[in-house]
Amino acid sequence: MKVLVLGASGFVGKRLVQELAARKDVSVVAGLRREQAEFRTLGIEQRVIEATDAQSVEAGLGGITHVINCVMGSNDVMVSGTKVLCAAMSSAGCKRLVHFSSTAVFGGSEGLVGDNAPFAANVDAYGRAKIECENLVRAASGIESVILRPALIHGPGAEQWTARIGRLLRWHRLGDLGAAGDGLCNLILVDDVVQAAVRALDVETVSGRAFNLAEPNPPTWNRYLMDFAREIGSLPVHRLPGWQMKIETKLLAIALKLAQIIAGKIGLGRWLVPDPITPSFARLFAQEIRFDPSGADQVLGLKRTPYREGLAQAAIWFRASSSRG
Repeated sequence: MKVLVLGASGFVGKRLVQELAARKDVSVVAGLRREQAEFRTLGIEQRVIEATDAQSVEAGLGGITHVINCVMGSNDVMVSGTKVLCAAMSSAGCKRLVHFSSTAVFGGSEGLVGDNAPFAANVDAYGRAKIECENLVRAASGIESVILRPALIHGPGAEQWTARIGRLLRWHRLGDLGAAGDGLCNLILVDDVVQAAVRALDVETVSGRAFNLAEPNPPTWNRYLMDFAREIGSLPVHRLPGWQMKIETKLLAIALKLAQIIAGKIGLGRWLVPDPITPSFARLFAQEIRFDPSGADQVLGLKRTPYREGLAQAAIWFRASSSRG
């Protein structure tokens, strides 16, 4: 089995390359936009691939039997890249595509959501792009396909759902949200996501399946925020007044988001600007949605890391990275 990991420089992609490189029955290739010294040091084959360029993708598939698609980017890039990849894999005679989607395809749904639940009508632009990508994967001819839909990926190295949360807790911009934080926090540890993707390469009779990846019994956001605050030592956790969240989402969010974009464009680094709490981010805190992961458990044999253990791993990394920064 020769596996190409597209998007190998990303958070999940890098973990996948490292995991697959340790397996004796797999030859792994890191597909990325520019080579990385880290992979070179480890002796991992690298191929420079532009995900939206058909010629580049076709050349990158030489000798490849399986592909894991972790490419991130703008919505247009994700859709265009998926279209190019499916066509190139069909022409190259590759066997299987493991494609990363997202639980964002279910938008503002509530209640228990299974693998085969219909896509939501009320999804944002990111969710619509992910739906379009899933449809392209299902329509691809001549290849097996498996779709993975992780929820909120946290753990060591997770900027969005570990580092950002930790910073906001330390700055007392998140805490006990009262009734606004009684929604469910659908976490999945990065190591468990990697495990699911590796299993999706091997397991037979899974072609055409999609799997939700999340905790089966997620905590509320209030519980998670308080648990994580304790783990990183950000105590006491205060009850945030309703007016504070309104100021965050209605006044500060747009200004901070623009500042982050400008900082990135002029090379200052987005981390110099405080994290915005956008309205879409805040809506998650009250959303009572739970993703049924039983398909991944039963078919892929996924063994999830217990909630407390995953939280501890995330906190150890956050404390260490904060002290360095």
